[in-house]
Amino acid sequence: MTVPSTPATDVEALFKGSMAALASGVAVVTGTAADGSPRGLTVTSIASYSAHPPSVIVCVDEACNSYAALATGSHFAAHLLQAEQADVATLFASSATDKFDQVPWTLWDDRVPVLSEVLAVVICRRISTTVLGDHAIVVGEVVDGSMREAQPLVYWRRGFYEGPGVSIDGG
Repeated sequence: MTVPSTPATDVEALFKGSMAALASGVAVVTGTAADGSPRGLTVTSIASYSAHPPSVIVCVDEACNSYAALATGSHFAAHLLQAEQADVATLFASSATDKFDQVPWTLWDDRVPVLSEVLAVVICRRISTTVLGDHAIVVGEVVDGSMREAQPLVYWRRGFYEGPGVSIDGG
């Protein structure tokens, strides 16, 4: 089988279209800024990294206001969202400055903001940050967390998706 080549000018469009076709879980990643204020953003670029030690990777855009808290802070929390939490994903994807005023949360070990009522949360000690292009790959070793039984929020074809034939937003 021969794979047709793509002209270099169309590679970005090919990349974006291909990645939109890849269903991803939706997470909100939180950390604490140097001034002690909570920071957070929505990501779909999150994955398990290793089982020994248990660790995750998350990709963070250098342009977002949460970047420094996650890329240089000692700890962060990755919250996997439930199907009915598209509003939380949308809030943390926005540039709103009052995100944490709009959701229930607590502070873990006086270090990391942890959102309430999510599918799962893993609290991580940041062990490395690697910058590539306009994003950083942040690796964290899981040190605590919790989970519950619920359906996950999924991002697919540029919208939130809860299951066969049901699109929440734009998909």
